[in-house]
Amino acid sequence: MIYLTNGVRQRRYDVFKETNGDFYHLAQMTRKPQEVLNKTADQLAEYKLNMAKYVLYGRVVGVERADKVIGRTVLFIDIDDEGNYPDTSKSLNDLLEAYSVLHVIYPTISNNVKEGARLRAGVALDRSVTAEEYLKLWSVLLTSIGLHGDDTAVNKSFKQLQGLYVKTSQNAENEPIIYSDGHTLPVDEFIKIYDASPKKYRKNTLSINGFSVETSKKNVPNWAEHNKKFIACLLDPESNYMLFDGWDNMLTAVGGWTFKNTYGDVRTTVETVEAVNKLGSDPISNSELKHKFDTWFKRWGV
Repeated sequence: MIYLTNGVRQRRYDVFKETNGDFYHLAQMTRKPQEVLNKTADQLAEYKLNMAKYVLYGRVVGVERADKVIGRTVLFIDIDDEGNYPDTSKSLNDLLEAYSVLHVIYPTISNNVKEGARLRAGVALDRSVTAEEYLKLWSVLLTSIGLHGDDTAVNKSFKQLQGLYVKTSQNAENEPIIYSDGHTLPVDEFIKIYDASPKKYRKNTLSINGFSVETSKKNVPNWAEHNKKFIACLLDPESNYMLFDGWDNMLTAVGGWTFKNTYGDVRTTVETVEAVNKLGSDPISNSELKHKFDTWFKRWGV
């Protein structure tokens, strides 16, 4: 299924099904993009907020942006501020083409407005994947090519939208790549690659303000390792939410941990979770957060 919005402020999806498949839709939207020419950087930023098309391919339980995403059928890789567009897009295309995997690569609306390569790749998957599987596929591809992708778009709460190709006067010199003669990426085979060498693709570290902190010291009790994860999320949730397999899971865990360790202090629990949520680049809505509090406190007998 295909879930679209116009701009990032729309709270409901426009939902439809492409009979030729989700990747076909992505390829068509890349061949015939929106065009926003002769606009300033400020005008493009406003267009991005309110009119640019954003997409999620997969399955959502409902039609609200706050609803749970249970699977995705296209993997997106975002590259920001690394090298230049021609070299970076060629490296990424060479890798995906070597696997004969269906994909598109296109400059984002920020390309040649902000410095460095600004591009997005969409890769067709042979089946719908969960949040954990999505992260594994993303990690294997990025590690294989030696690039640093924007990991906030991987599994923020497994419902982050990706912008479709918008042709601007600024990015027009960088042509998109559409590889439509291959096959879908074999999900299970790539997951096996990850599972065979997990340390290679996901180091056992906490990241706090750009610093990596090892978590594998000997003779450290389990409760101490457990608490270190919570402290890392309190200081830098954007870098560490995947320690709990997703943004929503992280907020739930932080809420329970705070409630327990403050002897059931409701106010401190609410303020802590709200503060952590605000540190994210795409925090969940206040209404969704309120629903979480209602559920938690009912469960805890408050």
